[in-house]
Amino acid sequence: MRLVHSFNTRPLSIDCYGVDSLRRIAGNIWYYALSVAYAKAAGAEIELHADSLGAALLGHLPYDSVHLTLDSMPRELHPRFWAAGKMWAIEAAGPGAVHIDGDVFIKRRSLLDDIAGSRWDFIAQHYESSEWYEKENVLFDRHPRVCASRGLDTHRPGAYNTGAIGFRDPALMESYLAAYKGMALELSGLARGLLDGGRDLTPDVIIEQRHAFQLCRRAGARVKLMLPGDTGHGQTATRIGYQHVVTSRKFELLDKCRAALLAISPEIHEKTSRICRNISRE
Repeated sequence: MRLVHSFNTRPLSIDCYGVDSLRRIAGNIWYYALSVAYAKAAGAEIELHADSLGAALLGHLPYDSVHLTLDSMPRELHPRFWAAGKMWAIEAAGPGAVHIDGDVFIKRRSLLDDIAGSRWDFIAQHYESSEWYEKENVLFDRHPRVCASRGLDTHRPGAYNTGAIGFRDPALMESYLAAYKGMALELSGLARGLLDGGRDLTPDVIIEQRHAFQLCRRAGARVKLMLPGDTGHGQTATRIGYQHVVTSRKFELLDKCRAALLAISPEIHEKTSRICRNISRE
């Protein structure tokens, strides 16, 4: 089972939810380290697609391969599009790979075997009704043509949480990535002022997650969800060995992250400590 990480450092240079940049950088390194440690312990192959700075910051981790894929991302792409690095990584890794966010933990081999042995065109973490996404439409309502021309209804409820995401259908993958890149690049030019000042703005929940749901429905794709159903995700995740630490709250849980890493891999913990001690005072 081939897993993929992406680490685009450009979004770490802008204000997001008021969390200090250096704290975000160090925190992300700790979470990526724990994610890699769990993946390797479960027997997964995991590769990194990063920019040059990201590859240097995560260079101590035991990836099976490291690629400077994100150095080729367009500079005009606004860093507020956090998921852009994921898109370039998915394209480079190709069909069959499963991208997981740096704060996602695959803890059991049986979960990897289930993913590898199931039939699917598209895989994601879980379904979200996505009513809370509506606040993001402050951006899209100013430029409705950008998304509508690519078949995305920004106000239609329903989305796939993409803490984990992958494609086996090459045509579906190509359609998804082309639409995301087109929308993100066009909005980077049209709405740069709003994006510059939108500290709490997360447009990717629309063009990454809501779009994934609508595209798969139109295509009649076979969708596999790591966490099926509308409720009980916490219990299901624990049972199958899957965890996703979401939102800026994860920076409040760094002590737990460090402790878990120390228990799983003291060697990775020590190397990560050396990297982070000069970045953050924590």
